[in-house]
Amino acid sequence: MGFWDALLGRAKVPPPRSEPLFALTTARFTLEAETGWKPAGRAGIVLRPAEDSAFAGATEEAEKLLKLAAQEMGSHIEVLKDEYSYLWFVFKDQDWEDLVALAHMAGQTLMEQGFGDRLLAAVFRLEKEGAPAPILYLIFNYKRGNFYPFLPYPRKDKERDHAGEMRLFALLEKELPWEKDLSRWYPLWDNPV
Repeated sequence: MGFWDALLGRAKVPPPRSEPLFALTTARFTLEAETGWKPAGRAGIVLRPAEDSAFAGATEEAEKLLKLAAQEMGSHIEVLKDEYSYLWFVFKDQDWEDLVALAHMAGQTLMEQGFGDRLLAAVFRLEKEGAPAPILYLIFNYKRGNFYPFLPYPRKDKERDHAGEMRLFALLEKELPWEKDLSRWYPLWDNPV
């Protein structure tokens, strides 16, 4: 941060980080062994929309690169916009490591194109039969470089299992870089992952 930024009270936005995503490859084993949560074969990244040709070109290039990588890995990729016009890259693959690699590659490609400030989150879906909230989303906030859990109840309107989220936080605190500020555990309701 420069002198004028400090004087005027402007804070510099930290660059997005994608390296912590790889911590998911080992955390998966703890999740399965200790809690029964299993990968559901779905993940995705979400971007803040922009209406300029440079952003459109960068996302198109990222999509082409990811489709080539997905084809090589035996994965499937879909690009779509949600009801709020946020752009999603949704990945489908039964191999957890491939999902982590695709999410990392998508983020890195967009950062290299100069659109890292548009990256909001990477979302990884896990499932557990018989649980009160049978779908777990592990959400990675690119700006903070941290994860947090999101356990929405399936039949309750916009309610989540806070106690279950806290148990996951305690279990994986040493394995994943967790977001310590609980007010930043933003729910991603109705996400396409």
